[in-house]
Amino acid sequence: MTTNESSWLNWLSNHSLYFVPTFAACFIALWAMVGFVIGQISGWAVLSRRFRDRAAYHSYQWQFESARMRTLWGNYHNVLKFGADETGLYMSVLLPFRVGHAPLFIPWAEIRVSSGIRGLLFKSRRLLLGRQESIPLLISVPLADKIKSAASQAWPVEAIGS
Repeated sequence: MTTNESSWLNWLSNHSLYFVPTFAACFIALWAMVGFVIGQISGWAVLSRRFRDRAAYHSYQWQFESARMRTLWGNYHNVLKFGADETGLYMSVLLPFRVGHAPLFIPWAEIRVSSGIRGLLFKSRRLLLGRQESIPLLISVPLADKIKSAASQAWPVEAIGS
């Protein structure tokens, strides 16, 4: 063992009472900061200014879903909860990841649907959230079909060729 390693281990053993709480506090602060920044970059924070939801219950709900908003930094893999009914689309992030992501409820009148996008492996559906904000949301076709079924006649008419 080198002198630097032994002095570090000596310091750690003398200050172990402070190490765990300090590490936990730093980890929680970093976790919150990353969640907040992702919420800003993805456009979630912009949408929450107009579409923040307080009820958090809607007829049909699906958990552990994935989507992408705006950029690659706005990827949400298996951490989203979607809900839908005839009045609109509900979206929230699962609790451990919720910092910077208030639950949203967006009325169907504020959502536009584009035609499907084909990637290398998967086909997705693009929704534009908010008439003023136009935040792109890419979801899988199976999830889009579930949401469309729950929305029934309220599902927005799909744009042709967009």
